[in-house]
Amino acid sequence: MYDTAIGSLATDPNRVIPTAMTGRRRLIVNADGFGFGSGATQGIIDAIREGRFISSVSVNANFPEVERVRDLISEFPHISIGVHLNPMAGKPCLPAEQVPSLVGNDGCLLNHQFPRLLRQQAVSLVEMEAEFDAQISRVKELAGDRLTHIDSQGNQHLAYFDLFLKLARRWEIPRMRNNASLICLEAPNAKRSRLKVYSRKPHVWAAHRYRQHQMQKARGAGMRMADRLVTLGYAGVGNKGNIENWKRVLKNLSAGTYEIYCHPAYPDETLHRWSTYYDDRARELAILRKKELCDMARAAGVEIISFDAI
Repeated sequence: MYDTAIGSLATDPNRVIPTAMTGRRRLIVNADGFGFGSGATQGIIDAIREGRFISSVSVNANFPEVERVRDLISEFPHISIGVHLNPMAGKPCLPAEQVPSLVGNDGCLLNHQFPRLLRQQAVSLVEMEAEFDAQISRVKELAGDRLTHIDSQGNQHLAYFDLFLKLARRWEIPRMRNNASLICLEAPNAKRSRLKVYSRKPHVWAAHRYRQHQMQKARGAGMRMADRLVTLGYAGVGNKGNIENWKRVLKNLSAGTYEIYCHPAYPDETLHRWSTYYDDRARELAILRKKELCDMARAAGVEIISFDAI
């Protein structure tokens, strides 16, 4: 049975605990990119198997390695499984001729061109919806009732949010990533660092306020999520490839339920082609495959949970 930092999933993987319960500090550790080539897929599996800190994964359905979802569930039955909607990397699940606005001449998705083309309304929402239906269907086929939540590649769903919510309702996926960022928990003084970032970069503050509005809309539509998304990188002390940042996050969490995502992987040709976040994935893997983080969470009184618990 999958062992978490303090064993909550092992006792009852299906219980739902109110997020406002006084004093409890809970964290979903979600590995993004399962299926995104062999390096990412094997990296996530090894991190779960050895570090036992990751409690959830999000799956890229449009790569061959998605087939390993069944192996993942067989070995770790209490890992929650999400769909990582992907309009950007690899080949689509549907034939290229069915989604021509999403692909280039090589039949592959348009990667970093996608956000610009979406803003320019050069991407067909009808085609995108059909492709996403195919992606969700593939993960559902493999994961069955272990499919718990939905998010997206590069968090791009914030730019097609109404469609995102429509898909969640259609497929009866009740949970999602909360994209309301809580920043600077990796700083020695989180509150002071957060105020400094927002005062110096008011556009970041405005963007984060808008995300809070989107999450309120999602909750109004019946979606369940963590209270906030722990987002690293704003404090100027590195990202998730630094174990000191993880230590500070666990120490600085206040009462409530949070999500943090990670990208452990063995960098390979697939990641090199499609992702700008490359070498740091190996550093994340080196940290996440150690049991030190699990011990830190236990010592800090932070309960590691999956999406089943919200």
